[in-house]
Amino acid sequence: MEKVKYRCRSVHPLTCNAMIFTGLIVDAPLDEIVLRQTAAQLVKAWPALGGQLYRSCRPYALSTGSTVDFTSRTLPKGAASWKHGVLQSRECNQPTIIEALDPEELDVAFIFNVPARPANVFLVRVTFLQNATLLCFGISHHLADGTAAYDVIRAYCDLLAGQPITSPLLPPDACGHRMSDRVIFNDPQESLVRSITYAEHLANFTIGFWPTLLLIARVVWCLLLRKLRLQETLEERYIYLPNDWVGAVHKRALDAFAAMPVGAQPTRNNVINACYRRVVEPAQPGSYWIHNSIGLLRQKLSVSQIQTEPVAMLAGELRLASLRYTSPASIKAFLRVCEDHASQRMLPKIPANGRMPMVMITTWTSFDFACLDFSGAACDQSKPVRALFVHPLVRSLRQGVWPSAYTLKGAQKEPGIPFAKVTFGGWSRKRALVATSGQVAADRGTGILGTSMHHDTNGLTPASGYYRLLPAGSSSPQGHPTPIGK
Repeated sequence: MEKVKYRCRSVHPLTCNAMIFTGLIVDAPLDEIVLRQTAAQLVKAWPALGGQLYRSCRPYALSTGSTVDFTSRTLPKGAASWKHGVLQSRECNQPTIIEALDPEELDVAFIFNVPARPANVFLVRVTFLQNATLLCFGISHHLADGTAAYDVIRAYCDLLAGQPITSPLLPPDACGHRMSDRVIFNDPQESLVRSITYAEHLANFTIGFWPTLLLIARVVWCLLLRKLRLQETLEERYIYLPNDWVGAVHKRALDAFAAMPVGAQPTRNNVINACYRRVVEPAQPGSYWIHNSIGLLRQKLSVSQIQTEPVAMLAGELRLASLRYTSPASIKAFLRVCEDHASQRMLPKIPANGRMPMVMITTWTSFDFACLDFSGAACDQSKPVRALFVHPLVRSLRQGVWPSAYTLKGAQKEPGIPFAKVTFGGWSRKRALVATSGQVAADRGTGILGTSMHHDTNGLTPASGYYRLLPAGSSSPQGHPTPIGK
């Protein structure tokens, strides 16, 4: 592919400055030379990964290139404490705080020598420990969403195994085509639910100089209050949800769905069909384009609803909302909003009052990290080498004033590893904020649930695995699981 500069005009407006990091704890020593050479091989095959992000005007520009941003280091420590936390959590039979897994400590372990605003769109960071390896893949959110980030890591593993990967293409909206014109109307449930209109999508965003300035002022004021300790700060925790508990909640949610006008019976990973690639004309067979193909689903939930309504009831409401937002007509309208306002700054519209006005939920539960094999770089290639644990982070989005959540499938084939930011009055209360029908927990409510919709099938009912939560203060001894309720 020729080195070119291009602009994607259908990209989600809230993610242009963010970067997706996926950290993997691999329970084996890997060869640095093989890892570095494979990164160079991937960039050569997919030149979009060797380019840069240009922020001089909107929409931000991207380029293809040959830059291989690979850095490694060796630390004289092991991963025993993290392994213990992962294995210990699987013995729990109810939602449990895993104190042995410190999210901020893992952030520091995985991410190093990364600028606050990276120019390179793709990077690899490797930390060699005693008998373990930490792999961190970073990719610009303006270029890719969660699914594309996973596809890049999967292509990396395919190259390690000596397997061919697909040919690269620039996405249609970088080649003068409107992505909205490629939407396919073949959804059998299209006529069963009312689609979201252009005006409704537009109302989810703050646009214009003065509205944007006022919103930024509110954000700065909120951050100042937290800095002065006049408002609760955000702290992170991992929460483990056992499979049996999840199964019981899932059954109750299905019972609630049965009474709804839409008769589809979703599986655990198919409650929010957050798609947009599934209704857009695909690339030619054997080819692939990297693209940020996410949308925005918003559902109003009152404080009393979150505190008192059953998980299944909330799941039913959100399921119906997801069907409306992910219909082809709704996606076409959303894409047109993005295309028509590609040159403008767009921020989420949030209520004028309340200290925690919105919870952002991004579900990645269909990403099967458990199937990825890194044995091609292992010092001992006699057996498969897989990730023991997946550590997610979207940098810059998590630094906002409202809570956010990122959910992934577990590395041991458990249905989910969720990560969330939530403001609480203290972990000692051990209650749940049911942000997506049990996926996130809280003892305070929110007015709006904002959900970034990725082009995969994602779980709305709880997924077993780990939840990364951000409340204020913990009363549990370090290193021991703390039950947080049934």
